[in-house]
Amino acid sequence: MDEQAMVAALAGVPEGADLFVSYVAGRAPTDRAVREAARSEREGIARRHFLGKLHRVWRTQKGEVVMTVLAENRDDERTGAQEAYRTFNPSLGTLLGVTVL
Repeated sequence: MDEQAMVAALAGVPEGADLFVSYVAGRAPTDRAVREAARSEREGIARRHFLGKLHRVWRTQKGEVVMTVLAENRDDERTGAQEAYRTFNPSLGTLLGVTVL
C-alpha cells in the first residue's frame, strides 16, 4: 500500500479504532526495537504484524503521510508498559496491509 491507499483505507476511521497492520520496516531494527518485540514473537506473532489502536494519521515535515498506532503487542522499555507507539511510513517501509478490526 502506498500513502494514498493507506489514507483511503483509514478514511472515516476514528482515532482509537482497533487495527491490524502488516508492515516491513525500511531500515534494520534497533536493538531496543528487537527487545520490545520479543513478547509478541514469543506469542507467535510475526515481527511485521502489529495490533493496536489508531492514534493518528499525519504528515511529517518531509511531507510524507504516516500513521501512528498504539501497538498492544509491543513493549515500551522506557516506561515498562506492554504497549508502545509505532509510526508506519509507507514511503520508507512496505505497508503490506491495514485492516480495521
